[in-house]
Amino acid sequence: MWRPPLAPGLLWQSWLLCWLLGLLAARWPGPALCAGLCVLVADSRLWRLPRLLVGCAVALLGCVTAQALLPAFPVPPVLEQLYEERTPPRHWPVLEARVSDVRTLPEQRLRISLTDLHLQQPDGQPLVHLPGNLAWTWEQAAVFPLPGQTVRLQRKLLPVDTQRNFGLTDWGFWWHSHGTGWRIWSRGTDGQPAVDGAPSPFARQRLELIRKFLAVLLPGRDDLLPPAAASPSGLTAAPPPQLPVAAPSTPSAAPVPQSKAILLALLFGERFLLETPTVKAFNAGNLSHSLALSGQHLLVAGLAGMLLVWLAARMHPGLYLWRPRTVLIPLAACPAALGYLWLGNAPPSLLRAAGMLLLLATAMALAHLRCMPLPQTLRERLPSSGLDVLCCTLLCITVISPLSVFDTGLQLSALCVSVICCATPLMGQLLRRIPRTSPGQRLLRSLASILLVSFFIQLALLPLSLLLFNNSGLWFLLNVFWLPVLGTLVLPGAFLGLGLSLCGLGPAAALVLDVVALPCQWLVDGLLFLQTQGWLSVPPILRPHWTALPAMACLFLALALRAGRPGLPPAGKRLLICGLLLACVGPALRLHHSLVPRLELSVPDVGQAQAVLLRLPHGQTLLVDAAGSMSRSWNPGRELLLPLLACNARPGLDAIINSHPDIDHAGGIPPLLAAFPEALLLHNGQPGSGQMGHIWQATLQKRKNAPLHAGDTLQLGDPEDGLALYVLHPPRPAPGAYVWEGNSASLVLRLVHNGHGLALFPGDADGAALRHLLASGRDVQADVLLAPHHGSDSSFLPEFLTAVRPRLVVASCGAFNRFGHPGKQLRQWLEEQHIPLLQTGRYGHVRVTWPLSGDRDVPLLDWDTARPVRP
Repeated sequence: MWRPPLAPGLLWQSWLLCWLLGLLAARWPGPALCAGLCVLVADSRLWRLPRLLVGCAVALLGCVTAQALLPAFPVPPVLEQLYEERTPPRHWPVLEARVSDVRTLPEQRLRISLTDLHLQQPDGQPLVHLPGNLAWTWEQAAVFPLPGQTVRLQRKLLPVDTQRNFGLTDWGFWWHSHGTGWRIWSRGTDGQPAVDGAPSPFARQRLELIRKFLAVLLPGRDDLLPPAAASPSGLTAAPPPQLPVAAPSTPSAAPVPQSKAILLALLFGERFLLETPTVKAFNAGNLSHSLALSGQHLLVAGLAGMLLVWLAARMHPGLYLWRPRTVLIPLAACPAALGYLWLGNAPPSLLRAAGMLLLLATAMALAHLRCMPLPQTLRERLPSSGLDVLCCTLLCITVISPLSVFDTGLQLSALCVSVICCATPLMGQLLRRIPRTSPGQRLLRSLASILLVSFFIQLALLPLSLLLFNNSGLWFLLNVFWLPVLGTLVLPGAFLGLGLSLCGLGPAAALVLDVVALPCQWLVDGLLFLQTQGWLSVPPILRPHWTALPAMACLFLALALRAGRPGLPPAGKRLLICGLLLACVGPALRLHHSLVPRLELSVPDVGQAQAVLLRLPHGQTLLVDAAGSMSRSWNPGRELLLPLLACNARPGLDAIINSHPDIDHAGGIPPLLAAFPEALLLHNGQPGSGQMGHIWQATLQKRKNAPLHAGDTLQLGDPEDGLALYVLHPPRPAPGAYVWEGNSASLVLRLVHNGHGLALFPGDADGAALRHLLASGRDVQADVLLAPHHGSDSSFLPEFLTAVRPRLVVASCGAFNRFGHPGKQLRQWLEEQHIPLLQTGRYGHVRVTWPLSGDRDVPLLDWDTARPVRP
């Protein structure tokens, strides 16, 4: 089928882009301005001064609107005092709040959004009212709260904006744009949660519908979802024996077949029963988008509308004389789409798809009015193409809720639809070589269409995927096999099973669901097999500079404008030039860094852990410690350090030096060594303990490694650079000598440039180790000191600090951590000595650079932080 070339957008759509970019400029002014200049260059209609002024005014209005609506969440003095006093969770004030939303997460977790937040004394006296919302993550939930109910909980409350790193996604801002400023984590009956009050009737009915569906999907497993809280008297979670904790949280519970868990996620968007290996396999296979509720799911609503119109036409054949099918089917699908919005809990991607369907149905109905026919000029202005409908939908959404422009789900959903609409003419040209005379050719054409759609989406969104998720999406070919099965069998069959279960036909519904679960199980087994073989693993890929986003947009639009035309139109030529120029920015910056010799020391914000990244003048990279966490699903080595190593730089790691094998210093090493198997692992020769014991032993057996002791020297980079790393502690083991263990055996490293100390890394060395170091007479002077043991008072030694004579002290510790790091003694001493102290928990990622060019014996020191340093 011939498809017309991509038509240029309307003038109001260019102004819509100005509005959207103005909203985004409230957070990202540089990228928004760059994208706005690209729009100005591409659209010659904006070259006229009145139209340009209108576009600038719209962009300014968007920026001012977003700035006015973006909330601020200052920490009240009451919370500051609680953090300072290291108040244990059992002594915290009681939080009373109202449930506004409940989402389920993998591994049987609940994400509960609370509003109307009040902190109270245990006797009920009000203490403080907190602005905004709170995100409560509840593992092994004792009850299932519903919107409208009231919650009382006694747990430590933290701001959501606790980690910020250069070049990585600021998820704290994402929470802030959703009106959430606080977070709480709890498990089971910790914190004595109490839920009471009458829930929203729509939420209660939806939960009952999910339970009925689960009773058919997994018969005999009534314990899968936590029980609903009693109403109106409530259910208090204080005495554990009175609470029926969900059976899946117990070790004896039988595992849930992941094929059935996928059906629950596909229908309702509830991922409660999904397990971490399944989620990781879907992410690695680039199929996670198929689990998100979006326009693909509304195809079932379209099928329902088509069936309804067909039945109505069978009863009243004259229906098609009143309105054509192209008008009747979208109108008939609207009720089903609205019902599915309720059923799927209205995520942003589904909201976008439903909005597009409603606008399309409305526009087509208005175009065929007979009682009051529209004028021809007005009828021509109605949205007719996919891009028109998408633009109208985005305009409605962002006018009603301007901050929704920062929602990642809405962004990805809108960009995917934009790519499909822009690539349609190009796909038409590519597919016209495949005839459609036989069923086999039509099947081949359909598969080729899915392949091309997946390819163009992955190509256009590749920079964004790398920047947001560090995922290149190289396995998009799996969409060719999975999406047809999902759209033609799994989704319709799942909806049919749901309908049969609601009609009381349980055995028939169970049979249908068992059949459609088979492809899901085959998919999961195949993905896990590929992952076990290591075939889904993708080598680290360079994460581009942010200018790659507008560059790819310009280049892709230029390619789309070329399709169906004898040559590239003027707008396409201008877009091509802009795209090529912007694509050169990232390589130019990398070339500049390689030509200007400098040493960069980065202390990323990894929570209550520690990692130091050293970038040498000629591109070598090494890590001193690699952070770690107690989480089963989140590893800072994989989620933070690996993207940082590839941030507009050649992905590579030459060596990892581990000060001691505690989980907060060594937990991130296994995923890093899996990504960079040639990296050398250097350590203090001590065995791991606790959770790290087995992992550390297995790591040493698989990877090349070597122990370090006092007196060892590591030459860094080119010898002409004069950079070396001296090992100062622990002493080399000798018969009859004192045996250093635990934190006392931490490696103490001194980074030196031509004899001048640049940085000192003492790991978690305690007072005894530091005293021994001073007694050894070794030089410990350094410009930058990484605070021993995260700044703990147990490692505070004034004579050691005096010997180091630092110009800057950095403490790697989590925000408002329960240990009180950095300690009061260290803070007070540094304040008296007028030495700046930078905490990663407060200021985010700390980056220190030394320019190594010039004739200075002592290089200059320059530093910056991801958050501004407050006086």
